[in-house]
Amino acid sequence: MTPVYLDHIVILLPHKAVLSPPKWLTDNFTIIPGGRHAGGQTENKLVVFQDGSYLELIAFVDDDPKHRVGHRWGDKEVGVIDFALSSQGDADDNYEVLKSRLEKAALGLKYEPPAVGGRTKEDAQVLKWKVTVPEPPTKRGETPFFCHDVTARGLRVPFSKESTSHPSGAYGIAGLKIYVPKERVGDLSKACEGILDSKNSSLDASLGRFEVGSLRLVEGHGKVILGIQEPMEAGPQRLVAEKGVLLGDLLIGVTGPSNESGRTIKFDVEYESESNSV
Repeated sequence: MTPVYLDHIVILLPHKAVLSPPKWLTDNFTIIPGGRHAGGQTENKLVVFQDGSYLELIAFVDDDPKHRVGHRWGDKEVGVIDFALSSQGDADDNYEVLKSRLEKAALGLKYEPPAVGGRTKEDAQVLKWKVTVPEPPTKRGETPFFCHDVTARGLRVPFSKESTSHPSGAYGIAGLKIYVPKERVGDLSKACEGILDSKNSSLDASLGRFEVGSLRLVEGHGKVILGIQEPMEAGPQRLVAEKGVLLGDLLIGVTGPSNESGRTIKFDVEYESESNSV
């Protein structure tokens, strides 16, 4: 499998927050139009970064519970809910190599064959891609899914100076943590070694730490740090006990006044209310 890179982070919001993004988002990020997905259950807008990754701000249309039925994120609450990787290669080739490596590792983790997805942009242009998702019982968000474009990537992720210039100075995604029960950390870390074809770099056996590349190089911007650990605070502990997995500590890399990189801001979405912060 060719080297993988972080494609995007999926963030579930109330529908009205996608249609008319709140001030806490617009004060920090340039938000560009997305569109409605095939099937009409969800629609999105995007925050695109200089490193080629993006945030997908997604909502169930009209917050109607019927749109959640049968949807892969139908049981998710407001917040960071999933993340996608991609590669320069073809989705089907990527799947075959991934499948072979996971079988050899005997991890019990499997991915479904690539399936076509798509959405219609505001200008009525139809985009298509293929997604490769983990099979149950792996929970969505525990391990990444893969997204490969069928139509040109530039149609799905419009990249320009205007779309990637943000009021906060954000230039890319710096980190994300996967919180799971303590007994799941080791197995999940081994699974990520198989998925990423990379060793766990943590010196602490109770943690997982992986470096994931970016599509575009940004001066001073290192690799995305993907962490795996049990939650330490009461709120996340409760949510992990209920849901089995929680994605959090999404860090966005920002450039300082003197063009210095290495700084981050924490993208925070409350899980039990519509109040948010960055």
